[in-house]
Amino acid sequence: MANPTKIAIDINDDQLIRLNYIYREDESHAVRQRAHAIILLHQGQNKPEDVASILNVCRVTIYNWINRWRKYGIEGLYDLEGRGRKPTFSPEEENIVISIIEENPKSLRQVAIQVEKKTGKKVHVETLRKIAKKHGKSWKRMRKIVKGKPEPEDYAQGLKDIEELRNLSSDGEFDLVYFDESGVSLQPVVPYAWQDRGRTETLTIPASHSKRINILGFLNPVSNQLDAWEIEGKVDSDVVISVMDEYCDTLTRPVVAILDNASVHVSEKFNAKVPEWEKRGLSFYFLPKYSPELNLIEIFWRFMKYQWIPVSAYESFSNLRKSIGKILSEYGSEYKINFSLV
Repeated sequence: MANPTKIAIDINDDQLIRLNYIYREDESHAVRQRAHAIILLHQGQNKPEDVASILNVCRVTIYNWINRWRKYGIEGLYDLEGRGRKPTFSPEEENIVISIIEENPKSLRQVAIQVEKKTGKKVHVETLRKIAKKHGKSWKRMRKIVKGKPEPEDYAQGLKDIEELRNLSSDGEFDLVYFDESGVSLQPVVPYAWQDRGRTETLTIPASHSKRINILGFLNPVSNQLDAWEIEGKVDSDVVISVMDEYCDTLTRPVVAILDNASVHVSEKFNAKVPEWEKRGLSFYFLPKYSPELNLIEIFWRFMKYQWIPVSAYESFSNLRKSIGKILSEYGSEYKINFSLV
């Protein structure tokens, strides 16, 4: 039996760029496989039989892909027209579907009803999900935003100021921390979770009314250090002032704290204490209005509420307090955030 020979595959530079993109990004596994095969053959180091072994397909399949590439080029990677199931919607109808999804982003069932009214076609929710993904959409949590919007010039100046503060902190002028308040109760903030496919009942999470555990914290994202206080009850200027006084007692070097313009941070009582705190080494930088995303401790609150508090914590107020205490005390060791990735 004659030894199999290598087959030359001619590919220009543009085709090679497209092939590599298709091999990495195309949604179809079959299309990615075909692109991979053509790339391997083009490199000249593999025979069709070798590629068949690498991709775990029949040798005849590789030769079919070669013939389709030579005849159709890039288009030959895809199923030829007339094969497979016909698409449910034409391109024009898909545009209608997408516009309806954008008008009703929270419920594909409502989208299905509207699509049937406009196109006369009854469609399964899963089909709508595939169309949405095809057009670059994904199912993700909607983010709450503050009602107001920052002035563009103030926001840009805030970004510039924070960058300068970071540089000065890196040079050893002072430590830069982010201060804010948040709170939790037995009303959980996790509305959904991964569940087993085919599960008939929905996973549940305990929920009940309870007191609120308020947390005031100073976060240093460089050292991943958190200084936090748990408060049961109302947080007013007196509480914040008390926390600031206690924090100053721990300082061994100058600190600049970034915080927002909440009423408890700009009250007359608070402002009257600022000169004293500055003498003790604690200064403040106030963020532009309506710019909570510039306060990095918001990321810590999000991780704590949405990822680190276990479901079992919501079974009782005692469990919740223990869970919060564990997170606050073990942040920087057991719990940590890589702020360069968020």
